Amino acid sequence: MTDETRREIARRLARELASRTVISKRTMGVAGSGLAWHHIVGQTTSNLQRFGAQAIHNTGNLVRLEHGTGSIHQEITNFYNSLQPELTGTITLTVRGWLSTQSFAEQQDFGIKVIIAFGGTV
Repeated sequence: MTDETRREIARRLARELASRTVISKRTMGVAGSGLAWHHIVGQTTSNLQRFGAQAIHNTGNLVRLEHGTGSIHQEITNFYNSLQPELTGTITLTVRGWLSTQSFAEQQDFGIKVIIAFGGTV
């Protein structure tokens, strides 16, 4: 699949997601005691530029996760910030850096799998 095809798929997904309610964490309110809002597809500058705020900040891309030291949220953050050569194929990119090269759909699928692997629900 070419980069242009991936970008077109991302644009289509963004348009589809645009029909969903665009929200912010502030709009959603506090996640709850000991919980935090987690973006399935990360709210990185790169993702916002590639896919648009409507694709990133919507109810279909946010989940509540346990937050704090040793929590699912912290473990996922640690994983995304780690080097995993068997996954990324390189010793220089973090999981987050590698993931940023993927399409919206691939990031979403990966993000859901990671949440479930660490014991969360989507």
